[in-house]
Amino acid sequence: MKILFVAPYPSSPIRIRSYGFIKQLMKWHEVSVIALCSTRRERDDVEQLRQEGVAITAIEDKRLWKVLRALKAWGSQLPLQVAFDASPALRAAIETRLWNEQFDLVHVEFIRALGAVPDIAEPIVWDAVDCISQLYERGARFGATPMLRFIGRGEAQRTRAYERLQLQRFREVLVTSERDRQELLALAHEKDEHSAERPLAHINVLPHGIDIDYFQPYTGQRQLTTLVFSGKMSFHANVAGVQHFVQHILPLIWAQRPDVSLVIAGSAPSPSIERLARDQRIRVTGYVPDLRPYIAQAQVAISPLPYAVGIQNKVLEAMALGTPVVASPSAAAGLQAVAGQHLLIADQPQQFAAAVLRLLDDRDLWQSLSEQGVAYIRTYHDWQQIIDRLTGVYTRALHASDKTALAVCADALEQPSKGMQQTANRAALPPVVPKKGL
Repeated sequence: MKILFVAPYPSSPIRIRSYGFIKQLMKWHEVSVIALCSTRRERDDVEQLRQEGVAITAIEDKRLWKVLRALKAWGSQLPLQVAFDASPALRAAIETRLWNEQFDLVHVEFIRALGAVPDIAEPIVWDAVDCISQLYERGARFGATPMLRFIGRGEAQRTRAYERLQLQRFREVLVTSERDRQELLALAHEKDEHSAERPLAHINVLPHGIDIDYFQPYTGQRQLTTLVFSGKMSFHANVAGVQHFVQHILPLIWAQRPDVSLVIAGSAPSPSIERLARDQRIRVTGYVPDLRPYIAQAQVAISPLPYAVGIQNKVLEAMALGTPVVASPSAAAGLQAVAGQHLLIADQPQQFAAAVLRLLDDRDLWQSLSEQGVAYIRTYHDWQQIIDRLTGVYTRALHASDKTALAVCADALEQPSKGMQQTANRAALPPVVPKKGL
């Protein structure tokens, strides 16, 4: 199968979902990648992908251009995140590639890429990843700052309508968890004045995979009494989670164990996160090329997110490395893991602090969660199983596309006047990029 993979950013081991899809699909299929590239770090990611044999076309898109597009869309119904990456250069690159080459299928990564995806003849599988409107709705309630809550309210409304339209636009959609599938299904069946009576997408649950050769259980020396929070530290849910932990949970832990330290590992920490390092027991790393040493050497990984959607990479990576996890219900909701067997789940600050203290003091519990966490990853997040299921989705998308094409041809042959009228109607629609030779 020949696949064109479109993404709003270059993949990397940190962006494990798209990276895993690409690297695993390359073993059996011909994969070409087109991705936006905006920063020096992303250019480094592009070079690394090329060294690994990935055929990637990087489309330069300056940060200023992104911001200007988002500002221009402020008063419209288009989600700001979609406008942010609606690069004309990316759209042109996709159109040119599809005109010059024959692809079986286009895989589109995340909602942010959709603003640059033209209407095309090839079947598209859209990886929504999460129900993003739900993320913003929760951000509007629990965001760390008034500004984030304000943006969350507006973006939730715009994204809700936009996601509903995409569920009519595409036939095959991917999400990471059953929770997100149910939220999109509920969204799809809402009605408003703009709703059209069109078939709805088939929403497939496809969790993140973990490269168990890359994330191997750590057997070295742990930094006892060290906690770790990992993730992109400009992401609003991570900011809210860390601030909640430091303000409401960590003081309860320090009251009994003042020797406990916290490592906040991840790129682009916000100023509010950087200020936390004024306490010598808190370390903010900023960007690191490899998060594994920070997660693996800690005694406990925490994920105290007050709101979340999908599956949290930070939880999967810690479990794969054998670092026991304490997570909030929101952070664990996308998993099939069993509380008390694979990880600990705690909600209120007192409960969360107590769970962390248990893991610091109870060696048998620590060892059991470490081993069972690794076993969970190998059972539910094995890339081979996930890629087999993804290939099944691709096959169904191809089959549906062939049936649609045959039905259109048959209809045009049996009803010439109707076929000519459809041709006239299409002139008023956005242009469709044809397959070369058609």
